[in-house]
Amino acid sequence: MPNAENSYLQPRKKPSPAELQLFLLEVDKQCPLCGKELVSRKQKKLEEKRFQIAHIYPNSPSADQEKELKGLERLGSNSESFENRIALCKDCHGTQDYQTKADEYLGLVKIKKDLLRKTSLHDLAQPLGLEDEISEVVKKTANISEEELSALNYEAVPLVNKINKKEILLKTKIQAYITNYYPYIRDLFRYLEKSGNFNFEVMSMQIRTCFIKMNAGGVSQTEIYNVMANWLNNKTLKVSPMACEAVVAFFVQNCEVFDEIT
Repeated sequence: MPNAENSYLQPRKKPSPAELQLFLLEVDKQCPLCGKELVSRKQKKLEEKRFQIAHIYPNSPSADQEKELKGLERLGSNSESFENRIALCKDCHGTQDYQTKADEYLGLVKIKKDLLRKTSLHDLAQPLGLEDEISEVVKKTANISEEELSALNYEAVPLVNKINKKEILLKTKIQAYITNYYPYIRDLFRYLEKSGNFNFEVMSMQIRTCFIKMNAGGVSQTEIYNVMANWLNNKTLKVSPMACEAVVAFFVQNCEVFDEIT
């Protein structure tokens, strides 16, 4: 029975096979605390698992745990909600379950919140269409020769005003992609628009709308960039992750992703 004094605590619920898959996908099949692989590549059944579904706030807290975690943020509407559970390796689950400290608990809360936000961003990118046309651009970008690339030259001057000063690694990466690939990708889109029913403006508006929705939550530019590149990589059947990053960098330069910083 639920704890009468605390409606947050609910009877333990065994995850269904579908829920197990969701928990694994959320952490990319790696323990978010130590990085261990949670599923062996040779493993065929989830029952033969290296992981366990842990409660972030304990399902049946001891007196010491209740005292240690009193007043701290809890995720989800109750202890059995998806928000309060996470896939961990067996070792980390054991430590987290029986040696709960406030700082470790809050660290796991932050990890889960970051994962939930990442999932939310991916969901925002799903409605984007025109994958066939983008796929064609990605494939050609992935297969461009060194001779073709050496003939291109582009100076990405405006980029300095679009990337936050704290995200220097992202700026360096995007700058390199734009300098080398922007003219080539621009010309590919122009060719597609002239040769068929492809409408570059429609696609630009879609990507711009997706960015606005993501940016509304105060998410870092690096996270937005990575989510959009991963979305494109999945939609194009993982032809080339780096080519996908180059295409997203094109839209950064083309003013569809990241506003100019004033």
